Formats: sequence, C-alpha cells, structure tokens
Amino acid sequence: MRLTSTGECGYRNTARLVRSLALASALVAGLSFAVATPSQATYPDKNLAGSQPGSALPESLEGSTVYWSQFVDLDFSAARIVAANPHGRHFRVLTHPAAGVQDIDPKVSPDGSRILFERDLPDRSVAGLVGADGRGERVLSLPCAGRCAAISAPTWTPNGRHVVFTRVLGPFDQVNNSARSAVLWRSNLDGSHLVRLSKPGIDGAFEDYNATFAPDGYIVFVRIRNADIKAAAFRMNADGSNVRRLTPWSVDADVLSVSPARTGPSEDLVVFETYGHGPPDGVAQAIATVSATSRCGDGCASHIRYLTSPGSLPVQNFNPTWSPDGKQIAYVKFSYVRTDTPPVRGDIWRMRWDGQGKAPVSRSPILFDFRPAWGW
Repeated sequence: MRLTSTGECGYRNTARLVRSLALASALVAGLSFAVATPSQATYPDKNLAGSQPGSALPESLEGSTVYWSQFVDLDFSAARIVAANPHGRHFRVLTHPAAGVQDIDPKVSPDGSRILFERDLPDRSVAGLVGADGRGERVLSLPCAGRCAAISAPTWTPNGRHVVFTRVLGPFDQVNNSARSAVLWRSNLDGSHLVRLSKPGIDGAFEDYNATFAPDGYIVFVRIRNADIKAAAFRMNADGSNVRRLTPWSVDADVLSVSPARTGPSEDLVVFETYGHGPPDGVAQAIATVSATSRCGDGCASHIRYLTSPGSLPVQNFNPTWSPDGKQIAYVKFSYVRTDTPPVRGDIWRMRWDGQGKAPVSRSPILFDFRPAWGW
C-alpha cells in the first residue's frame, strides 16, 4: 500500500491502495479503459466462461485452503478475510471488521494455523492476526508511533516466529507526495527486536513492499520508484544484501509471490501482476512469471511469460499467489461491464503453474473477492 498525505494528521490512498482494493472505488465511478477490447495477439484465453480442460485439482492439494479478502456488500463498506477449499466449498468468514474497515492481504503461517493480514482503518493501517479457524482475531502491537502512518503488507518469515512488513513514515513531503520512508522491517510478533531489511539510502526515492520468501531463503519483493510511480520485482538475501531487479520498470510489476517449490518446473519462479498502478488504455492487467535467477534487468521483458492475456478486456487478472506446493496459482479474475448486475465482478480463480487448466474457486454471485492466499 503506497500512501501520500494531504495533511499531517491524515493520509489519502494512492493508486496502489486502490489496486489493492481491486479498483472498487474507482470502478464505481466508471473507468473508460475497461470497455475496449484489443486483439488477442499470441496470449492465452480471452473471456473465460468456465473451467478449462486439465483443471482438475492435483490430489496433493485436496486438503489445502484458499483464503482471500471479500467486500461485505455492494457498497464496499468493509472487507473481511474468508476461506474455502480450492473448490470453493466449506466457505467460512474469519474476520469481522467494522464499517469503513478493510481486512486485506491474508498470509498463511508456515504451519497453517494462523493468518496475518493488513487492516486498513479510516486513518491508518495496522497488522492483524486470526486463527485459521477464525478464533483469536486481534491487532498486533508492531512498532508504529509518532511519524508512523501505516504498517503495510505483513507476512511471515519461514520459521513462523517473525513478521516482515513495510513501515510507512511521514511526513509525506517527498517526490509525488511520497512518504519520508516506506521500507521493509522484521520484528517478533510482539513488535520487539525491530530490524531493517531494505538497504539504506533509498528512503523517499523508493518504497519496498510485499516481501515473499523462497525455499532457499532469499526474499522477493516489490520496489516502487517514486519519481514516476512505477514498480518492479526485486530480490535480495534475507539480510538485505545482494539486491537486484527482476522485471523492467515499464511492466509495473506488483503483488507478487515466489514459488515454494524446491524442485520442478516452478522452482524459483516469481508470479506477479502487470501494471499494478493501472494499465495503459486498451490493455488488461495480466498474470505473468519471471525466474528469480534472472540477471537481465531491463532486458528481462523477453524472459517474462504471460499466463493470462493483456488483450482480455473487459476481463482483467491480478493478485496472484502460489499454492503451497508450487503447482498451482490462485488469482483474481476481474470484470467491469456497465450493463451487468453488479457491473463490477471480482472472483478467485486458480490455474496450473503454466497458465493452463483455469477453474473458479469462489462462488459468491455478487460480492467482490480479491487478494487470495493458499495454505495447508
């Protein structure tokens, strides 16, 4: 969540937060780009109506659970964390936010017993925690006082004993009204032993979000360039060293996840959404992958593999995440058609690691679903 300020005591949400809420508020007002339909080019499916051949769930994932955020009504008055199995059955509600509060970005603990999430309040963002069974919902006491405006995108370390998050510090007086600092930190669940992970010297010019850990221990994350509000996928060692870029700035890569597979075709694959701050006219957001072992920088465009089509309007696809075995990807299939009821649709879908075998997960006919996570 990228924040800018309109005053010392408050902040307004920028394009990245709008995207994290699946474009809901902007789409209620109406967006012109969502009605164009460019040619299909050489990419996969266009307007997918149902499950594709080969969409059977691998037997190894039959006991797994998909978690996601869901707006509670068509007015987008609040968003809660919900869960179901990968077929959309055994649906349950985990969090119960008040009106005007959005619970987003669930992250499953390594043992599958707890869910971290971001709670967006009217004036700030905090980290929340709830049991996978819906019990014990609470806000974590992570260090955020004084100039701190938000705790954003909390996630687990591989041992499940620490949390990594972005701490956003005001005032918002940098280029494009950016925060003085929005970088990655690690702490214990009680907020103690705070350690900075992002390299020094980037504050105000760049912002780091959305950390995800590979089995080999390195971190893949999103870095935003504040000068033009473009994002790219980066990787670094667990101690913050050896930072390198994986995608070109022009792709505006956002909301990403590195595969948990230790072997096989998805090992070291990073799945991400394109155009996280809004696509160009006539282009759809899409799901794509790139190898975390790539060293090609701006030349990485040729290494990117699209799993959904940039030519799929009025359907768009974003918010990808890996299954716990790295064989499948859950994501949001989104559409905005003024004549539909409701005009804005967001549903959780899944597909194989190579983009084939797409099938629906969520089953709500009207409520907007977004930001999935997949765990055991």
